[in-house]
Amino acid sequence: MTDARRMEVYCALYDTEGNETREVLAEIIDEYSFHEYLADNTIVFGGEGADKCKPALGSHPNARFTEGFQASAKFMAGLAGEKFKLGQFENLAYFEPFYLKDFVAGKPRVKGLH
Repeated sequence: MTDARRMEVYCALYDTEGNETREVLAEIIDEYSFHEYLADNTIVFGGEGADKCKPALGSHPNARFTEGFQASAKFMAGLAGEKFKLGQFENLAYFEPFYLKDFVAGKPRVKGLH
């Protein structure tokens, strides 16, 4: 989970084999978040966004929280190595980044900037 500010996180769900079971979404956190998954599954919440879920979901018997997890590109090394072995490369001339939400520019809140 990545903190998306306010009470929102960016997250996906994966099974114990690393298969995606729910696509990456921007999720607003409340006591009903993940309820359809927590009903029948244990979910391990990790990343800096997980701390924001503890107050709302921490008492659920199927919710677990990792402590001190820091996201790092080193966790992509195995996947990147497999893609390299298979010759699966992105064409950077045509690659488009994946943004979950549209960027909305606002006025800067720093004094002196207009």
